[in-house]
Amino acid sequence: MASCTKLQTTIAALQCIDRGLVALDDDVRYILTELKDVKILAGYEGDEPILKPVQGKITLRQLLTHSSGSAYDALSPHLLKWRLSKGQEPGTMGLSRKDRLDLPFAFEPGTSWAYGYGIDWAGVLVERLSGLNLQEYFEKNIWGVLGIEDITFHQELKPKVRENLVKLTFRGGINTYRTLAIDTGKPVEWTDKPLYDDPYPIGDEMGGQDAIGSATDYLQILLSILRNDGKLLKPETVDEMFIQQLGEGSLAASRAHQGSSFFKDTFGSSKEEEVLGWGLGGLLLEKDSETGRGSGTLTWSGLPNLLWRIDRETGLVLFYAGNVLPFGDFESHRYEQKFEKEMYKRLRESREATL
Repeated sequence: MASCTKLQTTIAALQCIDRGLVALDDDVRYILTELKDVKILAGYEGDEPILKPVQGKITLRQLLTHSSGSAYDALSPHLLKWRLSKGQEPGTMGLSRKDRLDLPFAFEPGTSWAYGYGIDWAGVLVERLSGLNLQEYFEKNIWGVLGIEDITFHQELKPKVRENLVKLTFRGGINTYRTLAIDTGKPVEWTDKPLYDDPYPIGDEMGGQDAIGSATDYLQILLSILRNDGKLLKPETVDEMFIQQLGEGSLAASRAHQGSSFFKDTFGSSKEEEVLGWGLGGLLLEKDSETGRGSGTLTWSGLPNLLWRIDRETGLVLFYAGNVLPFGDFESHRYEQKFEKEMYKRLRESREATL
């Protein structure tokens, strides 16, 4: 499920708010004590990093909306240089959670936007407030509540998940793998490689990426939020998820990122003018007359070309579950757009048939 895990961790953090354990605008450094002395990497003078202190608060709202400055090293040239200088591989695999999160920030919290480790930090916060690891917490407070049996962080705990796990396909073959797609027109090739093979031990789960499981079970989470049924969150908390959360500088940076020509027509891409901002759990999109998508739709994606949407205006949830690398696959984008149009068409026809 890769980054589709982020919605689940966001829900867990919001449950902590519902229980009065923390607030969105609390400075979370009293819980996440590792961040008390975190520095901002402003650049380099030769090979010497320019490190500056954080001036303001680091809030849960910022962690959940990628506006804290905790950015992915693989997507930031300065952080990439920092990671390599430590003799470590960039990216989200291969290190313990503690070492993976041990990075400077990319900017002063609340002033810009960068996709990154904020929701992984939020997962650590949930663990410390609840006294449970994320596997235990999700089982008790999300999966168990909704009757979900086939999502986990650890395949060894759920043999059925391991048995049904689909292996990856690679556009152009595994030997041509790159981080982001280019439109080669080549076919996909099947491999025996899973995306994740329980990379972290129990108690070391990454709340931004590690869940594995069933697409139909994941739909139960989307439906619960759409219906605002009170099973996971208070009604007013669900309403808050669909409200634009970013400040002016962060919103401008998010829109520029989403609307970059680099991502044009790639899987999960959005035009800059479509971006309303960032809610709690995902990107907020404007109405799309071409597909039928309603205004204020909450959405995000996952590495093997996965994409979910919660459209409250129209009353529809979608989950396109591909299993192709690299992310941004152009052909997967075309299929997803067809799928989306067809689902909205069927919804309209169903409603018209009942009139």
